[in-house]
Amino acid sequence: MKLEVWDEIAALERRMDDLMRAFLGPRVRLSYPTLPLFLRRPFVPATDVFARNGDLVVRLEVPGIDPATDVNVTVEGGELVIRGERKQKEEVEEERYYRMEASYGAFERHIPVPEGIDEGKVKADYADGVLEVTFLAAAKEIEAPKAKTIPVQAARKVKAA
Repeated sequence: MKLEVWDEIAALERRMDDLMRAFLGPRVRLSYPTLPLFLRRPFVPATDVFARNGDLVVRLEVPGIDPATDVNVTVEGGELVIRGERKQKEEVEEERYYRMEASYGAFERHIPVPEGIDEGKVKADYADGVLEVTFLAAAKEIEAPKAKTIPVQAARKVKAA
């Protein structure tokens, strides 16, 4: 399922909040938390891939995990595979929520790595909610993609009859 569905549901929820507040006043506490709780957004950690000092770095934002038990980092089939789970630490009854925007659950990210990477020169560190996987001296292996300019042609106007 695409994430756009979740964005549409969140937009609908905001519009319903605005509508209810228009009728009941701006300070009303809405008590219909079932829509966002039944349709939870999947947890997809934000990921950055960049070069730093000749190294290829993959950085994931995964706050609230225990790196010893909640995440697994492997290189398989030409891909960096990061699997894990962000667990909800505190159990709160659903009827006590007014809004739930944090995402929890299992996640899996696949990032292609350049051919010829020495798997012995990969390290993973976790600090301050950020998992950083570094392929030592791998950025030199990556060739910058060559840009190809594609001409844009103007559409012909159709004469009205």
